[in-house]
Amino acid sequence: MTDRTALIDAKVELRRRMRTLRRELVGRESRSASLWEHVRMIPEVAVARHILSYSTIVGEPDVATFHAWCLEQGTAVAVPEDDVPANWPDVVVVPGLAFTAGGQRLGQGGGWYDRYLTGIRHDCLTIGVCFPEQLLADVPTEAHDITLDIVVTDEGRCS
Repeated sequence: MTDRTALIDAKVELRRRMRTLRRELVGRESRSASLWEHVRMIPEVAVARHILSYSTIVGEPDVATFHAWCLEQGTAVAVPEDDVPANWPDVVVVPGLAFTAGGQRLGQGGGWYDRYLTGIRHDCLTIGVCFPEQLLADVPTEAHDITLDIVVTDEGRCS
């Protein structure tokens, strides 16, 4: 087995484990609200004019209240389905299955965020969002996997 094959196998197994973990999390609604309070306190978020976020899937922090807050502030919000150019956002909020406090991320496996983030402006802040149970000491990464600037949970900023 090659190193690359072992790495891919490790990602597949970790994705399986983390999907199960996320489905079993309790209190997601209140915990999501707490997470977004922490995100809103980040200075770059407070002054952002354009934020690329995501559409919530099962297990992810519910993003609806954050989107509503952005709109109340006059901040434009887009999601990947909106197909905005990479130079558009001031902040990109990225979900995932597992993160490290230092910003490494294991996503769903499609690579959309990794491809998108290669084209963002140098002053665009990238924020990973998750619950503390999704924080690991290390996640398997490859050269194309983008490290995020900050990771935030419902307990606060990790990096």
